Amino acid sequence: MSKNKASPTNELNRILRQPDLSILGNSIATLPPGQWKERMLFMGVPDTDLRKRTAGQFPATLRQHKTTHPILVLRDRPTGHLLCPCSSRGNKQNMWYIAKGCHLEMREYVMDRDSFLIIDHAFTLPLDSRFSRKLFFKGIVPESCIKGGQK
Repeated sequence: MSKNKASPTNELNRILRQPDLSILGNSIATLPPGQWKERMLFMGVPDTDLRKRTAGQFPATLRQHKTTHPILVLRDRPTGHLLCPCSSRGNKQNMWYIAKGCHLEMREYVMDRDSFLIIDHAFTLPLDSRFSRKLFFKGIVPESCIKGGQK
C-alpha cells in the first residue's frame, strides 16, 4: 500500500474518534482526551498536576482559595496533545493571551478576564483520561480572540 493512502481501518478509527460535538453544544461538560481539538479550553487543572507535568517549573501561586488553572490545547495529536497552561497574570506586550470578553465556540461561555498562555511551560499529555476527569470544557477559543505575542 502506498504511504500516501490511508488504510480503511485508520480512516474508520479517525471518523469514530471524532464525532460531531457541535450537536451537543452547551451540554458538554467534560470530554475524554481522544475528543480534544486545537484551541479547546479547559478549566480546573490542579496546580499540583501542572507542577508535576512541567517538572516543577509552572509558576503556580499555590494559594488555598485558587488551586487550579486553565489549559489550552495547542496541538491535537494522535498519541498525545500539546497543552499550554494559562494564567490571569501576564504582559500583553510580549505574551499571547485569550482576550477578556471572548465568546467561546460550542458553549455559552464568555471569558471574564484576559488569560495569558504560559507557552514556556507547555507539555504533552498522553491520551489518558485520568488527567482529564477533573477538567471542565469551556469551549473552543476563536483564533480572533488570541491576541498579543512577540511582535
